[in-house]
Amino acid sequence: MTNIQFLKIIYWILASILIAFLLLASIHNYWNALLISLFLMPAALMVKYGIENAKLFTGFKRWLRYFFVALVSLYWGYIAITLAYWYFLELKAESLDKILINPIFIWILIGFFAAVEYLIFKKTNNKKAETILIYSERKKTVISKTNLAFIESRGDFTTAILIDGSEYKNAIKISKWETRLPDFIRIHRSFLVNPDYATLKGNEIVVHGKWNLPISRSYKPSVHRYFN
Repeated sequence: MTNIQFLKIIYWILASILIAFLLLASIHNYWNALLISLFLMPAALMVKYGIENAKLFTGFKRWLRYFFVALVSLYWGYIAITLAYWYFLELKAESLDKILINPIFIWILIGFFAAVEYLIFKKTNNKKAETILIYSERKKTVISKTNLAFIESRGDFTTAILIDGSEYKNAIKISKWETRLPDFIRIHRSFLVNPDYATLKGNEIVVHGKWNLPISRSYKPSVHRYFN
């Protein structure tokens, strides 16, 4: 876990505590309010990571994902409050009217804290949004680092594979890619992966849940140190 990831976890713990104070207007027991705010955290994270994932797509697909994220996170918000009401808190129905009936209240809470997190870690987010200019198929192509899943070396050329499955063949050597992408992890002489989408699974790295890439013996110690 990186320092930034640790700080973001601390941020969301503090956010849940602050949300609990805001809920005290309807729920007069702080610990009950805190329990509900913790139940709302998955909805907030759905918004955060759902929007980040949607940005990897363009056009209609992006807006479809925005709509799906909005629908699912709002639905979970209602489910969380209902579970807290019926199974844990045994509150009076009138004490949840402002939250349960008005979806805008949930979205203000979720949207506000997601936006604050973005502003706090804006420098880090901007760093991730950096782009790289390459020549692929004799055309100038600009690739966002955020969209890069991994780089694969294929003999005399390399291929940049994006999260959506797009591939861009280019003449840049993988050693040059490694210099241009210092945050990426070299797991094999043929593979350089984006750690934001990488999961360690035995002797493989699973990228974005759909690419299983082998870890070579020479890179195995450094890869395991990174993930452990």
